[in-house]
Amino acid sequence: MTAPVIEARGITRSFGGLRVLDGLDLSVAPGEFLAVTGRSGAGKSTMLGILGTHDLAFEGSLSVGGRDVRSLDAEGLAALRREFLGYVFQDFHLLPDLSAMENAVLPAVFSGTLDGDPEEQAREVLEHLGVRIDDTPTSRLSRGERQRVAVARGLINRPRVLLADEPSASLDEESENVLFDLLDGLRRARGFSLVAVVHTRAVLSRADRVMTLEGGGLHAAS
Repeated sequence: MTAPVIEARGITRSFGGLRVLDGLDLSVAPGEFLAVTGRSGAGKSTMLGILGTHDLAFEGSLSVGGRDVRSLDAEGLAALRREFLGYVFQDFHLLPDLSAMENAVLPAVFSGTLDGDPEEQAREVLEHLGVRIDDTPTSRLSRGERQRVAVARGLINRPRVLLADEPSASLDEESENVLFDLLDGLRRARGFSLVAVVHTRAVLSRADRVMTLEGGGLHAAS
């Protein structure tokens, strides 16, 4: 049996007296598209922050790529994120005065660990996603184009797992379908796992597995 790329057991996370996650268990298989749904405030973004190793103030155990995150120092965690994890934020978090290419290559430039030419690899992803490659600042792109730039940035380091927090929340239905057509094509071609918080029926129907976050834990969607 192939080892999971992410395995979380008994994850509990509280903020003051509010327990958001309560004994959450999750295993993500290589190449799997796992969709997570749930009401607003259920803890979906909190869960992604923990899976992405950005929030370590949790109880329970988490391994990414077979590595126990609690056994790693700051340098080891940074290396793990570079090698295994990509992240797509709901609100893009792009630098508005930079072009699509400049935004996409930033993680590779800062990490300094990408083999080959960062711009060449970013161009491959941007072209696949249908993003214009010129000097246009991202502030002048449509919301759909900016979201695709955010996806390209999350994939520049060729992660084993892409974590996406409602990546199509601000898009209309047509743009959402285009985004997931392109993203799913890349996932199948590259073999990375996708864990995405989504809500629409059209996107949920694409997933290999759908789970609902409720009462602090994940449950198979009915």
